[in-house]
Amino acid sequence: MLAESIIRIGRPIKNSDMPCREKIRLLTDVSSENCKNFFRHVFLIEIAGKETGFQLIEMGNKTVGEKKETFKVDEKRNVSFPVFYPNGGNALHAQGIYPLPCYLMYDPHIKALKDKEAFKKEFLLSRLGKTLFYRDKTAKERAALADRIAELLASREAGLVREEKQLGVMMIFDQDLPMFHKHKERTDNAHSLWIAESPLTPGAHLHLDGEEVLKGISRAKFDEAAELGREEKAISTLTNRQADEVVSIYNKSWLWLSPTWEAPRSIYWQEDQWTKGIKVDEESYTAYLYGVQFLKEIQVPIASAILKEMFAPITNVEAKNMMSIDSFEAIYGIPLVLPLLDGDSRQSFAKYRKLLKKSSEKQRDGDLQLKVLVGIDRIVPEMEDDHRLTLLYYSGDLSRGNMHIRAVIEDVIPSVAGRVEKLVNRLNTGETARIQEALGMKEQPVYRAQSLPALLANAYGPGYVWESLRGVLHKEPLRLERLYRATARKLNEAANKEERGQMLQELVFHYSFLYFFKHYHEQIIGIEKGVKSLADWDEFKTLYGQGKLEPGHLGEAEQLGFAAGLLLKQFANSYYQKTGKDFIKQRVMKFGSKLTPEMVWKNGLLRCEELAQQWSMNLGSNFRPVLAQTLLGFLAKEQELIREKDIFMTAFWSGYLLYKKNDEDSISADQDKAEAEGKDGGEEHEKR
Repeated sequence: MLAESIIRIGRPIKNSDMPCREKIRLLTDVSSENCKNFFRHVFLIEIAGKETGFQLIEMGNKTVGEKKETFKVDEKRNVSFPVFYPNGGNALHAQGIYPLPCYLMYDPHIKALKDKEAFKKEFLLSRLGKTLFYRDKTAKERAALADRIAELLASREAGLVREEKQLGVMMIFDQDLPMFHKHKERTDNAHSLWIAESPLTPGAHLHLDGEEVLKGISRAKFDEAAELGREEKAISTLTNRQADEVVSIYNKSWLWLSPTWEAPRSIYWQEDQWTKGIKVDEESYTAYLYGVQFLKEIQVPIASAILKEMFAPITNVEAKNMMSIDSFEAIYGIPLVLPLLDGDSRQSFAKYRKLLKKSSEKQRDGDLQLKVLVGIDRIVPEMEDDHRLTLLYYSGDLSRGNMHIRAVIEDVIPSVAGRVEKLVNRLNTGETARIQEALGMKEQPVYRAQSLPALLANAYGPGYVWESLRGVLHKEPLRLERLYRATARKLNEAANKEERGQMLQELVFHYSFLYFFKHYHEQIIGIEKGVKSLADWDEFKTLYGQGKLEPGHLGEAEQLGFAAGLLLKQFANSYYQKTGKDFIKQRVMKFGSKLTPEMVWKNGLLRCEELAQQWSMNLGSNFRPVLAQTLLGFLAKEQELIREKDIFMTAFWSGYLLYKKNDEDSISADQDKAEAEGKDGGEEHEKR
């Protein structure tokens, strides 16, 4: 259950020795980019008995750039003004429960200072009535306090209200509230946060008690959740123990479990009966708050380039190339690290803090680079297999509660993830370059193979991304049918358009994936799959060049396809030298049709000897012995070739493009030039 995992993450953070300042920053929105400009105008009201003081503070510095003015918040001081940015709804109205009298002010609120009755009614009274410690006061007492503040600000409005748009923060420093203290000396430590010098008592300083603020936040959020359901002396769902009070975990303020999502709600529940779903005690709910906020801190959007590789169509090369990297909805990834058994909270907290580092920071041996592994730009610190990794992907706007969870991949064993990551790295740091060299291409990055999600998506298609990623991380076997189908289709498409460079790029990816597939099964799962990576064809090509391929070498559709590709390329070179024409295009494919095993056999191989005699071709000594064995193989495997046409065609084009001419089978300088231009085109395509 996601809620349980979040609570297990939040508990060690809640119980840690993290300074109050950092916990307040984590639980509130003081560091949110949405709140930055509110700190331009901080309205500090001091209430001491019958006296009321005021000062306006600018909590940061303005900087003027080439195009516009920007405001940089004082990140040390702003935590002394704990504010919460509204999640949906009308931001001008009071929302939720406020743990202390510290509120965001929008432009209409500031403009309303001129009319003290309107400001009192629309801003002050609605918020005071939803603030801890003031909720218990009588309506008359709250009205009296609102009158004092509204009258004071109305008398100063001439210096406060301007024509341009203004945003602000109001704090009511009330000495009767437990989180506020006035001292003769200024202190600013882990528990006592300096606010400002007192506007009523020159030389005295106002401070915020961090521990009391944290208690207030916990209680306020617990009371918010109670609006959807509250029970006394009931069993907490996640601890299975009786608590004095439990509330619904579904709430409007922490939108990971939002009541705006109707799926968890029974039609028989009343609006205040959400405890019939999941109910938790206050301690668990507070841990849930810490967990949710921590996940918001470590979540990162998957890079647009990776999203394109994951979700662009794979069977149509042109369609994929035409799609922009910003054509895809943003998807966010969050890694959750959980111990199998709840143990040392301090140790767990240390691991969580390391998760806040991005992959651009130095990675130690044993750390997991999640960008390569699962597309999330975070580093998971080294851990033993007594932990499990959970990966959460969602799209949508978290602040509006319209999240759509794309995938949750649970119970990933760290050692398995580490071995998969190393395999992907080996593929990209060595094998892809060797594949490109074998195909006569210039070494360059293969973007489709640079991360595991991109690798799997390009092999299986966008609809299989999450399923295949989950399978690899759980050591499940993979299949190759969709890879061969997609590769064969794209090779035929590129061949019809005479895009040799694109064909080479498709083979680079194809053999990159086969390398991953083969070593994944052998080294991580521990099973042999009998898959031929590109290096496995070297001996086959050597035997071909010597004319020593025997029936035992041609017993499978893939072997027949590769041999046929070598034969037709060797023959096509001689044919071009005699006629100046492309044998495959003129004689085999015919009118842009899609090449099939039958066409290779009957339009290609069976015509070779006839045309060789007709044009007096000087074919290599290896050609006729291999041609004879290959034709016999076609007769023996005719039905199998129909079932495995995609495997055959992929192998055919591989042999065709991998063939290397020898001294007695030279082609014209014009064709060499054409092939070189094709390679350059392929390199430019991959760069795009």
